[in-house]
Amino acid sequence: MKQILSNRSFIGNFIILFFSIILLNAASLFAQNIQLKVLGDTTSGFRVGLYDGNKMLLNNTEEFSLLVANADLSEKALLTNWKGAKWTGNDSIVTLSRESYVPEFDVNLTVHVTYKVINNHVVSKTISLFQPGMPSMYYSLKEKFIPAEKPKKYISFEHDNFPGGFVHEMYPAAGFVNKENQVIGFLMDAGYKNQYTRTTRRRFNGRGGGFVGMRKLPDPELLSVATIAEQSANQDYIKQTFGELFNLDAGTNKVIKLPDVYQKRGNLKVTKAGSIFTMDCKPSAQAGIEMIAPFKDQRYYTLSFLCKGNAPVALKLFRVKNGKKTVELENGVKYIDNFQNNEQKWTLFKGSVMVPYIERDSVSLFIGTQANKVCQLQIKDLQITEHQPQHEPYNILPMGEKVEKTSYIFVEPWKDHREFVLSAQTRLAEGKEFKGSQIEKMLYANLNMLTWITAINDFKPFNVPNMNYSPDMYNRDSFFSIVATYNKELNLGIWDQWSKTQTPKGGIGTIITPYMGSVEAKDNEATIEWLIWAMMNKRRFNAELPADKIKKAVDYVLNEFDAGKDGKCRSHFSMSQVDIIDYQPKTDRLAVNQGMLAIALRTIKELGFPIEEAYIQKAEQEYRKFYDPQRKHLLFDRNYPDIISLTDLEPEFFSLWLFNRPMLTDEMVINHIEQIPILNKVTNSPHPEYGTTAPICVRVTPDPKGYAYLSADYQPFAEFGATNYANGQSDGFYYNGGSWLRAEYCAYVTGLKHGWKKAPALMENRVWAEINLNPEWPYSKEFIPTKWTTTDSWWPSTRGLCWNVFILMANEVAGLRSPDMDPDYVKHH
Repeated sequence: MKQILSNRSFIGNFIILFFSIILLNAASLFAQNIQLKVLGDTTSGFRVGLYDGNKMLLNNTEEFSLLVANADLSEKALLTNWKGAKWTGNDSIVTLSRESYVPEFDVNLTVHVTYKVINNHVVSKTISLFQPGMPSMYYSLKEKFIPAEKPKKYISFEHDNFPGGFVHEMYPAAGFVNKENQVIGFLMDAGYKNQYTRTTRRRFNGRGGGFVGMRKLPDPELLSVATIAEQSANQDYIKQTFGELFNLDAGTNKVIKLPDVYQKRGNLKVTKAGSIFTMDCKPSAQAGIEMIAPFKDQRYYTLSFLCKGNAPVALKLFRVKNGKKTVELENGVKYIDNFQNNEQKWTLFKGSVMVPYIERDSVSLFIGTQANKVCQLQIKDLQITEHQPQHEPYNILPMGEKVEKTSYIFVEPWKDHREFVLSAQTRLAEGKEFKGSQIEKMLYANLNMLTWITAINDFKPFNVPNMNYSPDMYNRDSFFSIVATYNKELNLGIWDQWSKTQTPKGGIGTIITPYMGSVEAKDNEATIEWLIWAMMNKRRFNAELPADKIKKAVDYVLNEFDAGKDGKCRSHFSMSQVDIIDYQPKTDRLAVNQGMLAIALRTIKELGFPIEEAYIQKAEQEYRKFYDPQRKHLLFDRNYPDIISLTDLEPEFFSLWLFNRPMLTDEMVINHIEQIPILNKVTNSPHPEYGTTAPICVRVTPDPKGYAYLSADYQPFAEFGATNYANGQSDGFYYNGGSWLRAEYCAYVTGLKHGWKKAPALMENRVWAEINLNPEWPYSKEFIPTKWTTTDSWWPSTRGLCWNVFILMANEVAGLRSPDMDPDYVKHH
């Protein structure tokens, strides 16, 4: 098979266009002169003011306040109004410092606060703490940013006019607009660096599934804005609070009266005697009672009850706006569909609910069953408790080790809320001195905001796909997210966390979830990706790999996927993201699985194991055999030869990325991609002659339309597909034709490397779609629908997906990026 010969002028012109976009994004369209000025004196202490020329923007009265405590919280000391005793620097970098004695603990504390102007828009602020005298010290740190004049309004990532109080949203950013119509925004470094987590819930136990809110809520007020009362008293500020947990089992609380009025849902008879509801249910999709819960914005609650019966309990909380039920309430009880109970004895359900700012919406509470059968269910002592929780420090200042908190301030002319959302992402990347295009900066920032610490007693780094999937870390999501960077700490640290999930057979787990366990480890691509990641860590960082674990994983892959050593892959699961069916017995029908076996074998060989090249070539040849010359595409599933998927090119992308060699011919790749429909044509896209999104999985048809979504009579996903995708259900959504940026973009880059002329235009269009197709959601998404009437039908749960940052690696393969554009690459080289 011939090697790929790149058309140099073709790719070269694309690179010139791409980098002209980068330069345009980086250029400042407005003259700004961001400066630092040291305020105060040796008597009152020094602080830093932020200016645009001679115009003061921030007039902080202190740099931070600090609460410190010993390990059992029996002694505490509060250091307020911290200012520097000395300073060094100029108008673009200033360091304040002070040595303090803390008599409550007989310990010396050294503090440095450094401001640095990064560019015309961005300033970083780093607080460094060091104590050499106490084995372990808890602390929480608060820093207020005070406007120099009364703001016109406050804004957050999700709200154009944020009223005040704590901000808990999909991305932690807030700001204010001043009288000169400038926006001053506030961002923060990643949680694994600033020692915070945005987790507010945990997996429920195996009996109930779903999520419940935790009893000790870490960092609930990580970001907050002056309340309405404070603003009325001219006490304006934006505050970041690090290392503080709310203990709901301490502090004060009160039981909230429930409404006497409720509605029946479904086919059932309800009787009430004292605090006991008895529900005699007949078959219906949902049978139970529903009421308006007494929840209010920015409060903390516990929801509890006892239950008994012969059907599992479903518990649902939904926001209600203008009498209409909208989205499920986040940050607490969610997806509780099958809480198991007992016919003979009462079972307790108890979980916290943190209600963020929800625009004063009401909240509906449904409790009943979704068993869809004749059953009886009893609910006793249904109760909602409101908390004023006890605040406790949980960050650790170890003896003899420096810890840091870094924040970012950005300043630019106020245009509109959408522009603020974009800037909150791009300016964070700039603050971290990351270089790239607008989409690259946005994805890099999103990665950082979804990478935090594991738990209040575990500061190891943890990466979640998006806030909807929190608190879970998934193997493939974290692989694609972290390996896209040259960050040594994250690549080695999170890879090592996955190594600890290795089963006795050698397989690597697929999920890690804080505060609960997981037994999910299966023959999908997780173990192969873990080995690829090991190889990359060895290449990039010369990492010492644990030989015993690597060998166990290698043996697992070789024995699990090709025990007969005939080069054909057999597995119970798909080795791609399209994983909604398992195969009993194992199948060899899937193209992507065969390609991933070939990648695994070449990876294993590079890791130093005796794999014959002829064996690898045999596996690659079997991958090529999935190409059907009559249909002119790779067969997603041999039993469903009309189905075509972008994921079937993923092994080819891996081969180009990891080994700089193709497995497929130009003809195979180009013919395959040419049959993928390009949908969502938009006149103002970069290339309006093409669509902006392509379905990840679709059926090729011989009619003029050329494609069809999945149906009941042609369904590769068995019962799941028949239930969810028949009769036009969810056409264009999720795996029934949703457009997934990472998979789609990598397929286009694969086409680019094979000489496909349309690739540059479709890469541009797809990036444009991620930012612009839904103007109200200018950020990374799990998928974009390829069939929809209004953006109101898009799933809110898809917002902010992390693994799309992998297109950084795709752009390296395409020649559009170099590793030194990543600040961590520069650090380690």
